Amino acid sequence: MSSSCRPMMSASILTAFAGGLPSILYSCGAIVNTEKLNMAPVLYKIEPSPPANAVRILADIIGLELELKDVDMANLEHKSPDYLKLNPAGVVPTLVDDGFAVGDSHAIMIYLVSKYGGNKSEFLYPSDLRTRAIINQVMLYNASILFSRNSRVGMAMIFEGLKGPSERHISDVEEAYGMLERFLSKYRYVAANHLTIADISLATSLYVSVLIKEIDPEIPPDYCLV
Repeated sequence: MSSSCRPMMSASILTAFAGGLPSILYSCGAIVNTEKLNMAPVLYKIEPSPPANAVRILADIIGLELELKDVDMANLEHKSPDYLKLNPAGVVPTLVDDGFAVGDSHAIMIYLVSKYGGNKSEFLYPSDLRTRAIINQVMLYNASILFSRNSRVGMAMIFEGLKGPSERHISDVEEAYGMLERFLSKYRYVAANHLTIADISLATSLYVSVLIKEIDPEIPPDYCLV
C-alpha cells in the first residue's frame, strides 16, 4: 500500500481519522473496482442515515451498483408488514439481493464485501481470523456504543423536542471518543494498518458525533503514532 493511502497523523489521531477518511476512501486507486452487475442489489435507505451511507460508500469502493429505494419513515413505511418481512427490526438500511434480505449496515457490509468484493475483499475484510475479529469488534463498538449514543440525541430531538445535546449526551460521546482513541493507538487505521470496512462504518457515525461534541485538535492523546 502506498504512503498516499495513509491518513496524516496530527496531534490527535482521532482528529486525523475523522477528517481524513473521506478523501482516503476515494483516493486509494488500489481498491477501485469498476465491475457492474446486470441486476443490482436493492438498498432500502433514508438520506441522513449514517449506516445506510456506510453501505453506499463501500459499494462505491468495490464498484458495486446498488438500486436505491427511499423508505418513507414519516408515514411508518418501515413498520409496514411488507417491510418487516424484509427486516424484522423495522429499521434502515435493508439490503435485498436476488430475493435474499438482510438488515443492519455491518451485516450488509460483510455480506457485500464477501460476495462482491472480488480481489478487494481480502484487503477490506481480511480472512486472517485475528484481524477479522478486531474488525468485528470495532464494528460492534460502533453499533452498540458510538452510533447508539448518537441516536439517543437524534431521537430525543426528533420525538421529545430536545433543543440540543445535554451534558450527559456530550459526556457519553466524549467517552466513546476515548475508546476510539485506544483502538487507533494500535494501528494506522482503526482495526489494521490499512483501510477496512470497520473504518467505513465508523466514518459515517463520526460525522454525526462531531455535531454533538467537536473533536479538539489541540488536545493530544497520551501517545503518538508515526
